Amino acid sequence: MTMKQLSLLFGCLFVLATAGAFAADNAGGKSDLSATTTESYQIRNKQFGDLLRPEGANGADGTRIVLYPAEPWKCMTWKLHPAGESVFHVQNHFTSKTFIVKVDYGDKNVIQTPFAHEAGERPAWSFSKLPDGSYRISDAKSGEALTAVGGDGQSVRVVVVPWQDKDGQKWQLEKIDPAKLTM
Repeated sequence: MTMKQLSLLFGCLFVLATAGAFAADNAGGKSDLSATTTESYQIRNKQFGDLLRPEGANGADGTRIVLYPAEPWKCMTWKLHPAGESVFHVQNHFTSKTFIVKVDYGDKNVIQTPFAHEAGERPAWSFSKLPDGSYRISDAKSGEALTAVGGDGQSVRVVVVPWQDKDGQKWQLEKIDPAKLTM
């Protein structure tokens, strides 16, 4: 083998090893997430039990991302586009948009924004599997965690704050076949 062929072989082995390590969860089993395939999920908050979606299923830029009781709807379903190891670009099935952090009067609200054509221009979110099987979803730039806050008669808002290991910051991913969505 030439040096070039040997380098190529080692490069391929490294990629395979990295993908295999990504696929394993904390218990050594297979993870729900693929490092190479775009798949669809509903994202459920552990504390409130509701799903992530644009408020009112509104397609407008700047629409807040909120929680809503579960339905098999496109507005509650998200495509996870691989963007690195445990990092994804998140795209809503109904609006075809993503979400970003917007600082507003000190609050770091999560709002809807267009899903850019160029991958480098899209917001990236890190998905870290936790020992209980849920995920911490963090803004890849700031490291702050997607968090549901409110309740007790108030509407539940989705913001980002530093990780505190609370149920409002833990998310369950439920894989779903987009063909089975009703609207």
